Amino acid sequence: MIQRLKNRLLQKYLNWRLGRISSPNQIHDFSRELSRVKHILLILPPDLTIEDVMTSFVKKLYNVFGDEIRISTFEKRTFRQEDSTWLGLPKKEYLQIFQSEGIDLVIDLNQEEDAFCTYICALLNAPVKVNLAAGRFDHIYNLHIRSPHAKQFDEMLETLIRYFKTLLGKT
Repeated sequence: MIQRLKNRLLQKYLNWRLGRISSPNQIHDFSRELSRVKHILLILPPDLTIEDVMTSFVKKLYNVFGDEIRISTFEKRTFRQEDSTWLGLPKKEYLQIFQSEGIDLVIDLNQEEDAFCTYICALLNAPVKVNLAAGRFDHIYNLHIRSPHAKQFDEMLETLIRYFKTLLGKT
């Protein structure tokens, strides 16, 4: 009962907070910003592990951006209670770890909008924030990958890789 109430409060807070964050009114030169990427953060949905994307997607990211980039992950399913507030939000110290890492590119791999993962993304200062799922909080991201033909998750990731290659002039 108490956990359901906390989850409902968390969801209401996230919806309110994300709705109040305004979209940055700036023009992006994605080709230039992607050519400067040194650190990528992958936000993984609860049903996905790093092993699920390591063999194909992560290797392709290294092929596109070079072997010297760093790739970190945020796995929602392994988010520890010790790193969260009583309501379930990430503690300030937890977020400062990500903010101090100098993340250049955030890729949210959720196929359906997830307010918690979007909130994590919104609090990071990465110049490029990519999402795959359309939703109410699209304004948090500045690069949206939509492919009407990509029905499977692997196809969506392949579309994303092709898009990065195109923007970087590697096609």
